[in-house]
Amino acid sequence: MKRSWEDVFDEQELLDITSGLIRCQSVNPPGHEEVAARYIKELLAREGIQAELQWPAPGRANLTAVLTGQRPGPRLLLNGHLDVVPAGEDWSVDPFAATIKDGFLIGRGAADMKSGVAAMLYAAICLQRSGNPFAGELILFFNADEERVNLGMRHFVEHPIHADYAVIGEPTELDICIAHKGIGRYRVRTSGAAAHAGKVKSPDNAIPKMAALIAGLQPLRSHLQTQSHPILGSPALNVTQIKGGTAPNIIPQSCEIEIDRRLIPGETRERVLKQLNDALTAAAGGSDFDYEIEDYLFLPATLIEEDHPLVLGLADAVQVVRGSTPVVGVFEAFCEAPFLSGDLGIPTVIFGPGSLLQAHVKDEYVPVIEIVQAARIYGNLAIGILQ
Repeated sequence: MKRSWEDVFDEQELLDITSGLIRCQSVNPPGHEEVAARYIKELLAREGIQAELQWPAPGRANLTAVLTGQRPGPRLLLNGHLDVVPAGEDWSVDPFAATIKDGFLIGRGAADMKSGVAAMLYAAICLQRSGNPFAGELILFFNADEERVNLGMRHFVEHPIHADYAVIGEPTELDICIAHKGIGRYRVRTSGAAAHAGKVKSPDNAIPKMAALIAGLQPLRSHLQTQSHPILGSPALNVTQIKGGTAPNIIPQSCEIEIDRRLIPGETRERVLKQLNDALTAAAGGSDFDYEIEDYLFLPATLIEEDHPLVLGLADAVQVVRGSTPVVGVFEAFCEAPFLSGDLGIPTVIFGPGSLLQAHVKDEYVPVIEIVQAARIYGNLAIGILQ
């Protein structure tokens, strides 16, 4: 006879699983997600759950598993990424030892986002042990390479498992995030002619040209600040990197900048690129020189309505587990929701244990209680929404 969901839930087992996942050093770069994917695959196999590995690149693993409910119904996808950023220096503990101290789990990836992945995984394990008391299907999808160029999610979009709802377990302190800004990334290059800085009389210098372009972006930045979305606020444009020149005594032959463009709903790739080109062309025209622009990344903003059944179902699950009404708001960083909601059309929310303030910092931590509550909430959501 199958035991109930609550009877099979063991907090210590959940913490052991989370700690084991942190010890899988799936650092990106270079990307060692396979070790984490195989760890999860083995845990699921012990429960009789078949998981499959896919390979966006050699050694870079995605994992998918599907739990089938007791009768036909909708599909819920639980998603998280397996890679973590490099640990860096000056930790007070071993970053991959998964240290528990004063009610916190400390380790690289604890917040971003091994705890969210472990909570989703353990919720699925407990549901399997209790006989999958839901309709439809519960899908686990854990992907590689979120921290760099999204190889794992792009592979999934090309070979999707379709779902009716999706939750991404990024750290939100167990608040429900229904929106986040999109992102556009652009490289702009100017060219000159290399020459001896002490001899040339009329230097063709790539850096002053770039300085003119950067100054010419200010009117566009000011214009964007006049626009506003009721939830996400204003779009933004920032120059985030610059490089140019080869030596102190050589006129720079080239200069390159990176532009980070944050997007609100309704902004299209074509419109954003035209705005940028218009601003740069106006700046370059005044000095009569050319530039090159590379439009290499565009992921639109995401938004789900606050009264969507997924949001309401998740709020109910939070109320059951935490005894309080959750905050519904905005995810302040970027995550891979646009692939699920935009490319695949799956209504998506962002919800998980830990704080975004802990992402990528030394002594990264998550409150243990949030890991436990997250697993219970994911399980209750599956039971509640898969009807």
